Parts: sequence; C-alpha cells; structure tokens
Amino acid sequence: SMRKFAAVSCVGGPCPASISRCSIFCRRLGISSNQLHHHDLDRCRQEVASAHHAAELIDAPRAAVTYMERHARWHWLDRELSSNLAGETGAVYIYHGAKTGLSLLSARSGDVHLREAMAFVETHREVEAEHLALFEQLLPGGKRTRLLPVWRVAGWMLGFAPALHSTRLLYVTISAVETFVEEHYMAQITPLKQGGHCPELVKLLEACCVDEVHHKEDAARRVGGELSWAERVWAVVVWIGSKAAAEVARRV
Repeated sequence: SMRKFAAVSCVGGPCPASISRCSIFCRRLGISSNQLHHHDLDRCRQEVASAHHAAELIDAPRAAVTYMERHARWHWLDRELSSNLAGETGAVYIYHGAKTGLSLLSARSGDVHLREAMAFVETHREVEAEHLALFEQLLPGGKRTRLLPVWRVAGWMLGFAPALHSTRLLYVTISAVETFVEEHYMAQITPLKQGGHCPELVKLLEACCVDEVHHKEDAARRVGGELSWAERVWAVVVWIGSKAAAEVARRV
C-alpha cells in the first residue's frame, strides 16, 4: 500500500499519524546511538546453533546434522539471517552507488544540497558497514546466501540511479528501502522475543532495527513536501523489490 510511504510526504519529517508500530517499538527499546553494537557474538553463535539443533530434532530426529556442517539444512532462523546478510550487503552498496551518482550529479547540477546529501551517504554507509561486519562475523560460510555478488550489483544500481537523478529521489529511495528493512527485522524480533529465544541475538537485531528506523526517518525528513504520484509509485516498486530480494536470499 502506498500509505506505507506517507511518512515521507510531510515537510520537516514523518507525519506522526503514519509512524508504523515497528518504529514505535524500536523507539521504546531505549537504546542510544552509542550503545548499539556491543554484542557478544560468541553467545549469538551459540544461540543460533542451539536453535538449529532444536529445529533439527523436530524435523529430522534420526538424521540431525550439526549447525556448522556445510550441507546442513537451513531452518527458519538460518534463512532469516542469510537474508539479513544479503540486505546489509545491498545497503552498503546502495551508498557506494549513491556516492558515485552524487559525484556525477554535482558536475552537471547546481543542487545546493549536494554537500549535505554526500554527508548523509557517508554517515549512513558507515553504520550499514558496521551491520554487515556483524553478520559476516556471525554467519559461517555454509549459512550465507550464494548471491552476494548479485546483491552488490543490485544495491549499487539502486543507489546510483536515484542519486544521479536528484538528491530528493535518493532520499525517497532510502526511505522506501528502510521501511521494508524495519518490517523485516521486526518479523524476526517479535517471534524470538515472544518465544524467549536467542536473547543476545535479539539485542543485536534490535540495535540494527533502531539504526534502520533512524535512516528511514532521516531520509523522510530530508525529502520535504508531499511525494508526486511518480515518486509514490517508485517507492512502492522499491519496497516490493526489497521484499522479493529478501525472499530469494532466504532460499539461495
């Protein structure tokens, strides 16, 4: 629904009425920006391996395969973490592409906001790179999507093309991507918390979610003014594409 992107149509930032329940939840986590990424990754790995073992005992009690074996089947959490790795890879490359696009735009445009846009790109890219490093350390090779080269190219193009058009379209794109990413993380956090599973991993996911909410709302605030019909359509296309990519990363 295009209402998902109404948050970027208000001058000065997201409309309060359109803030998703995911955003509200993330704000209630009470995590400040300088406390986000201090996680016990060894504990996270143990929790993920334990969750895998429990799923194996349910699905194949007589032929259970340990988590670290490369041919081990992927269960729900394995698939979700693979999609997280793909998403954070794509996110880093979105900003790589955006930087290139903005550099070319500056050569042919008098956009006075280019310097601010470049700072936006650099700051957010650093955060996404931190997320990517966490998932790279967390996941063994056998639990990673095999399509990482595809996500790098796709991410770069998704950042490059809008940035080459205008800073405004770049912000619309980032807001749309982060709208999906926030929902994506919450679809993992909610069942894990409700089941009392993987508490250290949940902390990591919550911290990433807080960052993504900030990125979404920062981009929305910078858009200014209501979206045109073409921008709304583009935002929906980006959201759908992000969702489809995550689903592929769960499987391949």
